[in-house]
Amino acid sequence: MKNRVTQVILLLLLMVTGSAHATDFGGTVSFGEADILPVDDAFALTVVREGEGLQLLWQIQPGYYLYRHRISVAGSERVGTPQIPEGVHKQDEYFGDVEVYYEALVVDVPLDGHEEETFIVQYQGCADAGICYPPQKRSYKKKYAAKF
Repeated sequence: MKNRVTQVILLLLLMVTGSAHATDFGGTVSFGEADILPVDDAFALTVVREGEGLQLLWQIQPGYYLYRHRISVAGSERVGTPQIPEGVHKQDEYFGDVEVYYEALVVDVPLDGHEEETFIVQYQGCADAGICYPPQKRSYKKKYAAKF
């Protein structure tokens, strides 16, 4: 356990300092024998406008997973309850019995509000190598979400 805590602290320090010798030119952090992707590469999030609501689309790289209980959406107007599908059960060393997502995740979010509505997406994930990212927070404007 002490070794895992040390690994997490070192990863966070490397991410904050941007240590040149710890990354290759693609931004991947080398941690022991594992190469850890930058968070936005590991969990590529696309926000798509769907009628009056939104779809949050995560493309999750192999060897990475998102926690269901760490996904939330809040807004400046009225944000409905996100429709988060059931995940895969996992016994996690950090959070115990949890639901996680591998490969991809689509979350529908109903929105009742103005075109200018701002909403905030929060999420957290980990690498199977035993490294967890800090919680992420992204802010979007409804009118700028891609229309498909």
